[in-house]
Amino acid sequence: MKRFYRYIIYKLYSYGLKKNNDTPIANVIITLAFVHFIQLFILYNILLIFFPLIDIYSKIDKIYVGIFFLLFMGSHYFIFYNKVRWQYYLEEFKNETDAEKRRGWWFVRIYLIGSILLFFILIPVLFR
Repeated sequence: MKRFYRYIIYKLYSYGLKKNNDTPIANVIITLAFVHFIQLFILYNILLIFFPLIDIYSKIDKIYVGIFFLLFMGSHYFIFYNKVRWQYYLEEFKNETDAEKRRGWWFVRIYLIGSILLFFILIPVLFR
């Protein structure tokens, strides 16, 4: 699993490096933070089904959610970004064959898009 996560970072980062006038580090951090925020939201709502006493929806405001998301994104920068480590990821996966690259992109897309789709699929179930 750890290798797959390194691969996600590698794919997003290397894709950003190929584009002109782009900020690959920010793109990776924002993308991962957004997907992790959605996954955290899904997990919280699933736990809420089994433990209704942990309901905080009536106690929070939209501003707090926005502040939490910004702090969550900022923490992702400090947790995930390491220039040396990301260069190692580029070296680790640079010898991919074309078939591995295509298959890898599909796995990354499934992970990213699947996380977001899971959120929208579970909305009716979570908010009954």
